[in-house]
Amino acid sequence: MTTASRTVSVPLAAHAVCAAAGVRDGLRAAQFYIRDLSNADQFAEDAPERVPFLSRVVGQGARLVDGLMSRGADLSIKVFLPSWRNLPSPFTPGLMHAVAQAIRANSLMHNPLFNAYFFRAAIHIARRYSAPPHLILEHRVDAARRNLAARDTDGASETELIARILIALVEQGPVARIGAIESHHGFFGRVDPNVAVMAIACVALMFAEEGKPTEVIDEDEFFSVTGALIGPSLPAIAELVEHRDEAGLALELANIKSLY
Repeated sequence: MTTASRTVSVPLAAHAVCAAAGVRDGLRAAQFYIRDLSNADQFAEDAPERVPFLSRVVGQGARLVDGLMSRGADLSIKVFLPSWRNLPSPFTPGLMHAVAQAIRANSLMHNPLFNAYFFRAAIHIARRYSAPPHLILEHRVDAARRNLAARDTDGASETELIARILIALVEQGPVARIGAIESHHGFFGRVDPNVAVMAIACVALMFAEEGKPTEVIDEDEFFSVTGALIGPSLPAIAELVEHRDEAGLALELANIKSLY
């Protein structure tokens, strides 16, 4: 393959990966709104006989479609790629550097490690801190990855790299919708959900860089610990992200890491 053909194939592969993620996101968005409709007949649970006939039909039909979509997704993943839904554990030694290297990886068969970690971590974190349903968009995670791939990250320190990743993810906004935030997690609602979710995902990756036995604490609990540690810093992180202040954000992350 010539240099020119390789140059053309890389962006084409990157866009193909993003397009595939976009198709999956279309199905996710459709199911998200179907789940919204499935509650159409539940606004008067104390007097179900008062629920309009049309609302009952919409609610029951939406639940049926939701069930079919869920079973279809479960079956296709079980048949074609059982590991698709697995969260790459932040406890894996060297995972942060592997995620950074995967910024330039394109594969239609397997999610690039960057996408797999941040997409799955966002789902886990949203579930931990807020009520369902949630809508996390994979193609926006991939858009952040492609933006980072166009930059030279060689020579960046650990905190500088995490700062760049966090800014890129928040700018793309993969967290499209989350449910009501639980009252005892009030700090989570003080900033944009994208800042809260992606900051926890990024800092967890940084905290767990050396690896840690999962028998002590699982990933969901680790995300909770991380959220509790960075909760007071979230407004400052949000402001630095808004101003795209990589140096200031790297310093803030370094200060947070020194507390861990």
